[in-house]
Amino acid sequence: MKISDSQPNVGDVAAALEAWADPGFAESYDNVGLHIGDACRPVQCGLVALDLTPAVVDEAVRLEASIVITHHPLFFHPMRRMTADDLSGSLALRLAAARIALYSAHTNLDAAPGGVSCALATLLGVEDPHFLVPRSDGNAGMGAIGPLGRSVPLGHFLADVAARLETPALRYVGLDQQPIRTVAVCGGAGAGLIADARAQGADVFVTADISYHRYFEVLRPDGSCAMALVDAGHYESERHAEALLCTALRQRFPNVRWKRPAVRTSPVRSFIRRREH
Repeated sequence: MKISDSQPNVGDVAAALEAWADPGFAESYDNVGLHIGDACRPVQCGLVALDLTPAVVDEAVRLEASIVITHHPLFFHPMRRMTADDLSGSLALRLAAARIALYSAHTNLDAAPGGVSCALATLLGVEDPHFLVPRSDGNAGMGAIGPLGRSVPLGHFLADVAARLETPALRYVGLDQQPIRTVAVCGGAGAGLIADARAQGADVFVTADISYHRYFEVLRPDGSCAMALVDAGHYESERHAEALLCTALRQRFPNVRWKRPAVRTSPVRSFIRRREH
């Protein structure tokens, strides 16, 4: 993104994001772009969140933000009605009443150079990550893969992942002492890339939303593990998208106050059972 010294409007912000994360990169089921608001409204403050929640709208109103940028779209499907009786409708109506625009960059940001998965790989210590599954022109792709600086046992790697993603629990398949050097990742629901990660020689694949039976795909006929498989949680594997977007937007529009929400946007919590002594 090129630096702009002028005061941008909503349309300028959208154009800058789309020059990086082209809407054409998005999956066919996705809904990206400007969903609510006036493209001509000046932007002096913007709020960047993974999800749109009532608390995020509260914060946007308090900050007098002109735009909220989310990774996950509020609307995936065409709406037949918009009322205050359901969550999506009530949030949309509140934004519209406050004249706050809503923009979403989802799978197009996943697929963009330096996007969500590449940033996740870097966060987990991968050096020079590249697309796990590049598209034909090489300018977009899904997932990321690359080497760690050194080989570590899986148990050590898991502890590091949990610390870096600030999560109390990980679901995984693998032996705690098996060596990990090549790491593949996909932020969010990336189980569809398990076979690609194996084919690329990954020692471990970190993603989210893995269903039970998919864990068997990394087992050999003798029951040993060909590749460790880790479910780090959807929110946990994508929460860094807030910082990723804020950093890019601050560089492009330094005269705008870009904020991240003070609240966790995921409604999911983990219950860790303590052993009784």
